[in-house]
Formats: sequence, structure tokens, C-alpha cells
Amino acid sequence: MMGKTNEYLIVDCFVDEPACFGVPPFVAPYPRYVYGALRDAGIDPSRIGYLTIEQLRKSDFILPRRYDGVFVIGGAVVPGKYLHARIGTHKEISLLVERNHQCAFFIGGAVGRKMIVPAYRNAKEIQGDIEYFAYEFAKGNLCEGERTARDIAKWSVLGAPLVRLHPEFPHLICEIETYRGCPRQVKCSFCQEFRRRTISTRTQTEILNEIDALSECGISRFRIGCQPDIIQYGAMLDEFRQGIPRPNPKKVISLFEELKKRKTQYSFQLLCIDNANPATLAIFPDESADIINAIVEAITPGDTLALGIESFDENVIASNNLKASPQQSLFAVQLINKIGGMRKDGVPHLLPGINLLHGLFGERLNTFKINYEYLMQILKMGLLVRRINIRTVNRIEGTPLSKKQFTLSNSVRNRYEYFRQKIREEVEKPMLKKIFPAGTVMRNLRLERIHHGYSYARQIASYPIAVKIPYNFSSDGFFDAIVINHQERSIIALPLPIDINSLPFTALKQVPGISNNVAKKIIELRPFKNRNEIRNMFPLVPEWLL
Repeated sequence: MMGKTNEYLIVDCFVDEPACFGVPPFVAPYPRYVYGALRDAGIDPSRIGYLTIEQLRKSDFILPRRYDGVFVIGGAVVPGKYLHARIGTHKEISLLVERNHQCAFFIGGAVGRKMIVPAYRNAKEIQGDIEYFAYEFAKGNLCEGERTARDIAKWSVLGAPLVRLHPEFPHLICEIETYRGCPRQVKCSFCQEFRRRTISTRTQTEILNEIDALSECGISRFRIGCQPDIIQYGAMLDEFRQGIPRPNPKKVISLFEELKKRKTQYSFQLLCIDNANPATLAIFPDESADIINAIVEAITPGDTLALGIESFDENVIASNNLKASPQQSLFAVQLINKIGGMRKDGVPHLLPGINLLHGLFGERLNTFKINYEYLMQILKMGLLVRRINIRTVNRIEGTPLSKKQFTLSNSVRNRYEYFRQKIREEVEKPMLKKIFPAGTVMRNLRLERIHHGYSYARQIASYPIAVKIPYNFSSDGFFDAIVINHQERSIIALPLPIDINSLPFTALKQVPGISNNVAKKIIELRPFKNRNEIRNMFPLVPEWLL
């Protein structure tokens, strides 16, 4: 290694894990932990830099100076499609290492366990926790290992100021970890949690201290999302039923009561959650109901509790040790609807999300039809699901799934694509119409891009719905819009207030009650002096829009 300059850099390539979001506007805990670990090791904050992969793309992956240690964090365990930013790829990280040969790189996160960098003398893959390695490295040790809850108690607070270095500060959502490790006695075949033999739980005080520190740094949006099952926070792990530990409602309720107080104290713009095991809700319905009630009392309306169902096919469930039976999953969807389905600020307070996976062991042609039929059953029962994620499983090295020798035939893949599209058209779109009916006002939208004649906007929230404005619209800040139509996984809306005298034809023709001919007529007759003129001339235009 070169002579030390005590200059360090954190490169955020973003993460997308089953229990953690890190793609903007989300900020994962890991880069914040690394920042805190370096500070705890005695490094002055002025010597610690932070760059995102988006910033490095603009600089052609050339770093601004030489650094003694560059800590690269990234990896898509469950990759998806991102509207706002893109996760750093292996190729991009390789370019970064090649073009900055004077720097020592340490690559951590899921990407560090999949990348092969023996050709680069200035790069090392970190198999343990990169925050632990960063602390030891700054102390002069090349030592890998796992951090402890005591480490994170310090590093999460010391690492809070990193958010001020983020290019999108303060419009960020900070992921907050409550515990890590899966409390189930038997793990799913595909999940990375198989690597963790113990459950590491943070105390309520430690979690709140981190949120206080981030709030004082200017963050007002939080997601209690970095855990496999929020219902299991604080579970004693001394009583199991069907391999699931009995929840500890007192612990979870106490945490969310304190979060509710801070939501008022710091004027949070967003408090949301993620991840629950549907089997927990079905096996322990009373405890789960008490916990969900407390969560609903604290969070921002419009939130999603994601359920890792993975499959409704009992053959796939058994072959992969999945969490819940189809009946248990249906019960979980019903329970969340019952408690969280009431509307506040125009949207349901808390709805379930459903995660389904393609590529599991035991998958067959009939699997996708079974999934479709159960989702249709949910729709016909009058229940709502905020979003349905259907992804291809990522076979993580060392998991039971990765050790099974099987390939999926083209006929299975084709059937998967067919039913995925069928679910989007016949289940998701009707759900969207029920959740966001025409006339719903979407608050605090932010413009993200303009593409093919549409302007795309979203709220800064967990699983925000894509809002498409049917013309080129410009806005530097936040704005409200009213829903007028629906597509597969998005809604069509018009910014408020609506100026009928300047609305383009492409937007007019999408308004309920306005056909192409009516839209042309409106353009011919405008300007209108008031709403009554429109009401009298065009009676099919909805009253709520007027």
C-alpha cells in the first residue's frame, strides 16, 4: 500500500436487498455505518468523502483525488426497475478501480461477494461487514469480520452527518435497521439470511438515538424497513409455533409510540415501514393485530406492508421452505386490510404488498396459473393490495437454492411472462382504480423525468406509484395532481390547479367524459370564463374535476 494520507472515500453504488432499500431517494444504513466507523476510529470528518455512482458516471469514473482507502458499497440481491437512479454494475466498479490505480479499493455489500477482482492489485473484496473492515483499516489493521449491535449503536449516530454529503439532501428517506437475521427456525431456500446464525437486535434507545441524530442533520423521512419481519422486532425467541417465534407486542408497540412522538417533535414528512412474514400474522393473529394497530397509529397514510409470499403453489412452498401456506397468506392480506384499509388524506392508511418469485425449485407450468388465481381471489373478495412485485430469483452463492441442479425450460419462462402480464392487466390495474380512484389528489409529487411525451413524477415515499402527466410539464419543487386515469402500474394525473384554457389536446382527451372530438371542440371554443360555461357545454365532464 502507498503512504498514508488519511483521506478516505465512501462510494455508494446503492443496494436493493429483501430487507433494505438504498436506491435514491433511499439511503441504506451501510454507507452511514462506514462513515460512523471511520469517525469512531479517529478520522476527522473533513478527511471522509462520499460520492454516489450517479456522480461518478458524470465524471467518467475518475476520482477527484487520491484516497488512502475507498470503500465501495452496492449490490442488487433482488434487482428491479428504477425510475430515478441505477445501481452500480460490476463493469462500472471495474472501471472505477482501473481508472484510479493510485487508490486502494475495498468492495463490500452483496456486490463484494459476487465480484471477482484478482486481476486488480489495488482492490479487495470484503466478505464480512464493510463497516467493520473500515474501522479496523483506519486503525491500521487488515481485519475482516462482523460488526456487533454495540458497534452500530455508536456508528449509526456518528454516521448520521453523511446524509448532508448526499447530492439529493435533504429529499431522502433513511432506512433504519431494527434487527438483522431471520427469526424463523427454517430459512427459505433462496435467502441471504442463511449466512446469519444469530439474531442481532438493536434496542429501542439505539434506534431512537439514530433517528434523533438524523433528524438533527435535516432528515425528515424514515423507513423502519431494514429487517425481515417488523412484527418480530423484540421477539424473545423462546417460544415457537410452526417454526415462527411468538411476537412481543409490548416491544413493537413501545417503539412505534416513541416514533409517533418524534414524528410530531421533528415534523416528519414521512414515517413508513416494510416487510412482514405472512405466517406470523396467521399463526399469531391477536399479537399481530395489536402490533399493526400501533403501526397504523404512527405511520404516514398510504403506506405498504410488504409480504414475502413468494408463491401460492404448495409444491414450490414445500420445495423451498417458504414462509406461509396459501391460506395463511390470504389471512395476512385480510388482516392488514381490516386494520389499515380505512382512508386518510384520500388514500388507504396501510395496505399489504405481495412479493412473488420466479425461478424457485419445483416451479412448473401450473405455478403461474395458481398465483394468478389466488390474486384474482383476493380481488374478488374486495381486498386491496398496494403493489405486486413479481421478480426472478437471484441465486445467491451458498444458499440451498444455489446448490440445486435444475434449469427452467423455455415453456416455463414463457408461461411466467404470460401470467405476469395477465396479472398486471387483470389484477393490478383494477386494484389501482380502487386504491387511487379518479378524483384522488396526489400530494407532494416531485418531477423525475420527461419521456415520450409524458412527464413522470412520484412522491418521496416507500413504493411510490408512478404518476404520468400526459404532456411536458416542468416543476422545480413539489406539486399536487389529481388522478384522471389508470395504466398497468401507474396512474395518469393532471397538476393542480388545472387551467382548461391551456391544457394540451394530449391531456384533454384522457380526461373522463372528454372524447377526442370533445377535446377538439374545447380547444376551438376556449378561452372559457368560468366553470359554468364548461358545465353547460360539456355535461359529461365529471363534477369532481370541475
